[in-house]
Amino acid sequence: MAFVALSLLPATTFAQTAPQTAAVESAAPAPSAPTGGGGITRDQFIQRAKDRAAERAGARFDQMDADHDGVLDRAEMRAWRTQHPRRAAAQQSQPTPQ
Repeated sequence: MAFVALSLLPATTFAQTAPQTAAVESAAPAPSAPTGGGGITRDQFIQRAKDRAAERAGARFDQMDADHDGVLDRAEMRAWRTQHPRRAAAQQSQPTPQ
C-alpha cells in the first residue's frame, strides 16, 4: 500500500499544485461499506494515504518553485538539492580538496 503512495510522488511533484490541492481537499472519501467497530475500510485507508502524499508533494513543489511560476527549472532544482539536509550532510562528511 505504501508503494502505491510513493509511486505517485514523482508524478505529483512536477504537476502544478494550486488547482490540484483544492481538488484533493474537496474530494469525497471513496464509497465503502461502514464497519461496525469504528475503524476505517481498506479503501478509506488508501484514499487517506493518497491525500497525504499529494499534500506533501504539493508542499515540496511549492518550496522548490522559488519564483512561483508553476514550473521547476534546472536552477531551482539545483538550489533545492544544495539546501536539502541529506545533501548538506554528505558534503560536510567529505574531506575538502587541498
